[in-house]
Amino acid sequence: MKMKKAAVIIGIGCMLNVLASGCSSGPVPAAKEQESAADEGLPEESDDTQQGESAGSMNEPKENHEGKWHVLEPEIAAAIDADFMGKVRKITEDSFFIAETKVKILDDGSLSTSSPSSSTDIPDSRLIQVVFDGNTQFYVGTSYGGEESYEDAKFQDLEEHMPVKMKGMFEEDVFYATEIWILSVS
Repeated sequence: MKMKKAAVIIGIGCMLNVLASGCSSGPVPAAKEQESAADEGLPEESDDTQQGESAGSMNEPKENHEGKWHVLEPEIAAAIDADFMGKVRKITEDSFFIAETKVKILDDGSLSTSSPSSSTDIPDSRLIQVVFDGNTQFYVGTSYGGEESYEDAKFQDLEEHMPVKMKGMFEEDVFYATEIWILSVS
């Protein structure tokens, strides 16, 4: 009986290994590109985000064909009433940079969010620039156990490591915000 279970587990492991490798007997093209980029002294791009985005978003509409950043899927955007979420990492005088907050709808319908820890060092190439203008509306919100309330705010109310949700669009990997909600949890 133990041998049968072991054989089944080994068989499943082998099948998962074959599926994970993409049923390919040759080298992975992306690996070749990374090796050649490293050989030429060119900066390497992280492949895992691009693979994750393309694998999970094959059927969703693309609004930003040129860049690596995209607004949230329509049903997630509707659930959080925003086009994108992030955590502020750097503030300049006329824009700011965020680390992406990943949002998922779980099987039970609840939302799951994850973002890098505030103590994690994130390279500038992984940050997203958020640009705004005089027409951009700023709000500061507080959540009391699930109830949210918002008040008018301004850019100066923004601080590093604050979570934000925004409405707007991407253009060449820059997010142009029309509304920005600065989130605060009490």
